[in-house]
Amino acid sequence: MTFLEFIRKNSLLVLIVIVAIAAGLIMMDYSNQGSAFSRDFHIQVNGTNYKTPDVYNLGESAESTIQQLVSQNYTKLRERFDTNNDDDLSADEQAALNAWLEQHPEVEAASARLQYVLNAWCYGLCKRSEENIAINRAMLREEAKALGIVPSKEQIDKYITSLPAFRKEDGNFDNKLYQNLTGYYDGVANNPAEQAFRSVISDIIIWETVGAMITTDVAYNTKTQSAIIDAGNQNLKGKTAWLAADKVAAPAAPTEDELKAYWETNKDKYKSEQQRIVSIYTLTPGKNESTDSLMNTADVIMQDFSMADGIGMDSILENAANSPENAEFTYKNEDGCTHITLPLCTEAAAPDALKTVVTHNGKSTTLAAIAFNNIEVGATLADYEAAVKNGTVDKLCTIQQLRGFYLTQDGKAVLIKVEAISPPTVLPFEQAREKALADLNAERADNALKLAAEKLYQEMSEAATKGEGTDSLFAKAAAAGAEVSDFGPCTLGLDSDLPAGLTTQALLTTATGKLCPLVIQTDGARISTITERTITDDKQYTLSKHIYQLPMSNAQLCNQVMLDWLNTAYIRYNVQLAEYVETNIK
Repeated sequence: MTFLEFIRKNSLLVLIVIVAIAAGLIMMDYSNQGSAFSRDFHIQVNGTNYKTPDVYNLGESAESTIQQLVSQNYTKLRERFDTNNDDDLSADEQAALNAWLEQHPEVEAASARLQYVLNAWCYGLCKRSEENIAINRAMLREEAKALGIVPSKEQIDKYITSLPAFRKEDGNFDNKLYQNLTGYYDGVANNPAEQAFRSVISDIIIWETVGAMITTDVAYNTKTQSAIIDAGNQNLKGKTAWLAADKVAAPAAPTEDELKAYWETNKDKYKSEQQRIVSIYTLTPGKNESTDSLMNTADVIMQDFSMADGIGMDSILENAANSPENAEFTYKNEDGCTHITLPLCTEAAAPDALKTVVTHNGKSTTLAAIAFNNIEVGATLADYEAAVKNGTVDKLCTIQQLRGFYLTQDGKAVLIKVEAISPPTVLPFEQAREKALADLNAERADNALKLAAEKLYQEMSEAATKGEGTDSLFAKAAAAGAEVSDFGPCTLGLDSDLPAGLTTQALLTTATGKLCPLVIQTDGARISTITERTITDDKQYTLSKHIYQLPMSNAQLCNQVMLDWLNTAYIRYNVQLAEYVETNIK
């Protein structure tokens, strides 16, 4: 029998096989694994397809490798300076570590350089960092091919041995640390892990090589940047005045007309609490039933409620109680009703029945909390009252008004139904009066502080313009009831060392002898000035500036240029993304 004869005689079988194969391919496509009916890539760079495993291998290996290299620096140092081995640095131990880092700025410089690379590689269109890293590494490799950049084994080895993460205390390379980080266990190498590590190092070398080519002449003016760094590290002394809110004369009490006008303008702030009418259905297990069997039955009942959209709940409960397939339970109260309906109430003033503690999502809570916070649907109060009068409450219900069943502490299963919701309404003036009065008084007190502080600040500013000295200016503040004190010396950049309310930004933009911007806080206002600025000029600072801070400033500038290079590379290498890749594009 020829192949064609087989197809003719078994056409139905062949059709079934074809459909099955097609269905399988489609299902593969839905699972993002690619198929004949889909674009067979997660990302595509310069015509090269990268599937999902490729993307995550490229992205995650780089992210974890660089993070490990950065953290390894500080882990080693913490262990070295943790003299009592308690896994915690005391103040003295931390001070010793800080002093060592000041003597070896190249350690932080190396960590910062690696962090710059990682930050740049995380940059891109995609929401997930590993996808951006994969795209950027793929583009980088295309650029390397175009330029003929191929890091040799010797170059990779040299780069690795230069990293502080792999240096012993004597500065020599620590092969054991390298092996631990690259997957050596019990003397056996994990070749894929080491290859992935060395691949990341190779791409870092390519990145820095391309960066060096693009940014050859890119650098800050050394003199200007040095002055900027000095400005950011200056030490300051100053004088400050704190005008506490309670030192400002209390404003006059509002008249009744002023209070009513305030309430009229802000009446939406003064509303009644939302109220709800809630019903509770309780299942009690039979004598020989466990809570597990009761909850299994409750689940079946809840499914029946859902199928009926909450209608006919009494009949469903009765049928479930009579079914031999269900665990034995009782559901009627002493009065023969299947549930209790509680009167209209707020969450804060809920009846005791709603204060019953139940287990919800593995945590203990109350029925009231569930009824008021987990259910958004309920009839209006007017519709519910009309339905009660007409005997049609059952028809008013939907499944969205129900929640449960929940297990109580005494082993019962309860369900709640929000029958009706009464939304908040604006309180009449008489009921809102006390709260409005408190708010108006607080607002007036805030305004009094603001007006007093602004008046004092204006007076001091005018005096400064006339040439009055600092002591004279702050004598005016003291006369107004402010507490005057000196501050400093403190270092810029450490706002925690500054008087409350003052910031580095304010001090940087204020000339010596001039008043800093007025700061008004809830409990007072602050007026400050700088009396002295000094620049640290000791040898250690100078060494740190030239070995660490100036190179890092230029590295940041070059990094910005490289981000621009990445932007153009997206177009140059025709980057394509699969439809399921989430991006930051709105």
